[in-house]
Amino acid sequence: MLYQPLGIDAGGSGCNAAFPFDNYTTGGGAVDDAAGLATTAATVVGAVVLTSSYIWGIKQARTWLQQDGNKDGNFFTVMGRATDALAADMSKSAGNFVRDAVSTTMVVALAPLSAILLVVR
Repeated sequence: MLYQPLGIDAGGSGCNAAFPFDNYTTGGGAVDDAAGLATTAATVVGAVVLTSSYIWGIKQARTWLQQDGNKDGNFFTVMGRATDALAADMSKSAGNFVRDAVSTTMVVALAPLSAILLVVR
């Protein structure tokens, strides 16, 4: 029997006229499934973008380090030159800025691995 807080029933139909939506307890399954699928897709795309940005950043850093004169000097001199080169590339376009920002963030976030990948040939 349906919930009848006041004992009011719409003519014995089983529908509670005072609270017609009280018995609704399920639903939204398709919406939940779509949200779950969208979340999974966004996670996969994000992981692929971050991984490819990291790989690209390591390749660019290795290429930059192989150019004549870029490794000359102490650590801070080399980092200063690298920062200047990065800033120059980022200033070319918004796309370059975003690409370089994501790539740099990944390379710095994974610094121990990045150091190994930059030193080992």
